[in-house]
Parts: sequence; C-alpha cells; structure tokens
Amino acid sequence: MSREDTGVMRRAKRREETTKRILDAAMGLMASEGYEVFTIARLAKELDYAVGALYRYFKGKDAILAALQVRVVDQIAEDLGECASRIDEAAQARSWDEASASLAHVLGGIGVYESLSHRRPTDHRLLTLSLGDPRELLTSELVDAGVLPPLRKVLGVVASRIDTAVEKGALQPGDSAARVVTLWGGTQGLMQLRKLDRVDTSMSSRGLTDTLICGLLRGWGATVDVDALQGLVRPLVDELSRES
Repeated sequence: MSREDTGVMRRAKRREETTKRILDAAMGLMASEGYEVFTIARLAKELDYAVGALYRYFKGKDAILAALQVRVVDQIAEDLGECASRIDEAAQARSWDEASASLAHVLGGIGVYESLSHRRPTDHRLLTLSLGDPRELLTSELVDAGVLPPLRKVLGVVASRIDTAVEKGALQPGDSAARVVTLWGGTQGLMQLRKLDRVDTSMSSRGLTDTLICGLLRGWGATVDVDALQGLVRPLVDELSRES
C-alpha cells in the first residue's frame, strides 16, 4: 500500500471517529434537553468545537437528526437478528411446530419496534420526531436518502417473515408488504398515545398493542393461538438490551 493510500485511510478513519463523536454528543443533548432546544451552537459548545468545524461534517441540525435516525434504524435491524436467535432457541426448547415458530418470528419482528419506547426511549423519540410530528422536520431529500432506505429494509425483513408464516400454514395468503405496513403503522399510532400515560393509563397500555397485533393476525387467518404465543414472545423481546 502506498503512502498516499495510507494517508487517505487514516483521514477517513479520523473523519469516521469524529462523526461518531458528534452524533454521540448530539444524541446525549437531545435526550437531556430535547430536539426543540438543540442547536449546532449548543453542540459545538458541548464538544468544545468551533461551529464552523461541525458544518464540515453536517450541513445543519436536520442533517444530524437524519443521521441519528439512520443509526436508530440500523440498531433496530441488529435487534431483529438478536430477537430471531432468541425465538429460534425458544422454539427448539419448547418443540414448537413450524407454524407456531414462523408466527412467533412475525410477533418478534413487530415487537422489536413496539418495545423500543421501553427499551431505548431516546431512540424511540428521535425516530418518531418525523413519524409522529405533523410538521415536516426533515426535507423530503433527507428522508428519502437517509432514514427511508434502512427503514424499508427493516420492514422488508418482517414482511419476509410474514411470507414464511404463510408458507408454513400459520396465515392465509395475502400481500405481505401491505400487511407489514398495517402492523407497523397501527403499532406506531398506539405508541404515540403513550405520552398520555401520566393522565390516562387506559390509553397507553401495551395491552392495546397486543390486541391490535393479535387481532390483525387472526383476521389474516392465523391457525395458532396468537394471544398465547404473544405471551411467550414478548419476554424474549423485552430481554433485548436496554438503553444504558
């Protein structure tokens, strides 16, 4: 490797490390102070950087939010893999049939997202800044080039699990892409109600999400007891790493 190539690699590594440091600090500030009061100037002060130095890495506050949302979705993808391993172990230990195991993976897939508000609340708040706020906090370009591709990939993983459940006879045939968006969208809507927990716990119960998810699966022709299966899968999801 030439000296020039080595220099390029070192600069790229330094940039990657600095970018991570910036995003870590931004995540911390948004967790402690909120998105509305977060500014580039405040972040620069936290890092002891010049404001201009930050603009060499991100064009502004919205670009940082977009990058953080991509990081959150990437972590969800890792959670999906970890959860799948736990479900496979449980299926083997409990001798689940193929239909039950395949549907457990569907429940685990949507459960990974649903449990985010409990496991990593800061991640959940960052992700829902765009999803739950009627204002356009990010430009269409940032959404399309940033968080949307990895989010589609994550939803595609769950859609493939729905297809497998159909193949194993756990669900009737149907459009898996439409089904996963329905599951995700309905779950997201109920998760937004959890902000009302301090005034009306009946509107923020996780049991409402179970009712929605299990009801949809029964409507799609589930051939196993989805309520009982959900009771077995939920603890496996909740065992995933929590926000430190």
